[in-house]
Amino acid sequence: MLMPVCYLNIAMHSLARKELEQYYEITQDEARLSEASAAIVYGVPEKWAYSEDTNGLTTIACHSCEGKARQWVNEKGIKLTLAQSLWRTVAEHTLALMMAAARNLLPADRAIREGRWNNHHDLKVQYAGRDLWNKTVGIWGMGKIGTELVGLLSGFGMQILYHDLVRLPKEQESKMGIEYCALEDMLKRSDYFCVLIPLNADTKGALGKEQFAAMNKGCVLVNTARAGIIDEQAFRESLDNDTIGAAGLDVSGKKKTGSLLIWSTERMLCLRRIWEVQPTSAISLLFMR
Repeated sequence: MLMPVCYLNIAMHSLARKELEQYYEITQDEARLSEASAAIVYGVPEKWAYSEDTNGLTTIACHSCEGKARQWVNEKGIKLTLAQSLWRTVAEHTLALMMAAARNLLPADRAIREGRWNNHHDLKVQYAGRDLWNKTVGIWGMGKIGTELVGLLSGFGMQILYHDLVRLPKEQESKMGIEYCALEDMLKRSDYFCVLIPLNADTKGALGKEQFAAMNKGCVLVNTARAGIIDEQAFRESLDNDTIGAAGLDVSGKKKTGSLLIWSTERMLCLRRIWEVQPTSAISLLFMR
């Protein structure tokens, strides 16, 4: 008996994939999309609404489904599951990067492992880091992930600012304990700055030389959105001249020599979207059966 086909276009934890394979034949070949009755993707592409290859889909699990894609899903009666746990996972990862960068955890760990902990006082001063309490954090992008992050930060005694294209109702802002402000004002006031906006034509390179120049001196920058939002050259210059005190990046652009991925500095913690394959955030159709 042939198994139904599931089109997979995400990075999935091996345990979740193994479980899924008990019910579906998994394919990551887009040419076989027409054979699939189920799909697991980060976002549902709008082109699917106009493609005959998606006529057989009856079930979709995804991180986001907006606009014409959402309208198509509703009209076709496709069963849709949004992976809300992924929003929490990214928010937790954002907080982890913020704290690790602020507290110099990686360079301090490396110093100990390399036997450089000879003068306790000097190294303690060097890697003392920064507190979160009584500081100001700016969140650029108050969507699902930003909302989850606010909940996590609420216990740290921080002032929370945010900027988004669409302002939340004042009643919701008051309930969440957050303040809306213009981007430039938020850059000036933030001790910590988190980038959570989507990458598109309007946001590509949006955090550039002008924005870094407006940034609060010594600010800790965290980006768990997309690499292209930050102008790489402007970022490097700002880190070199101490405009940025430290940075935690879970995204990276180029892989060639000279890129952020291999650029070595103790004040930058660089990962590559490792939250995507956590077992709790892997989007499994099994949960919808």
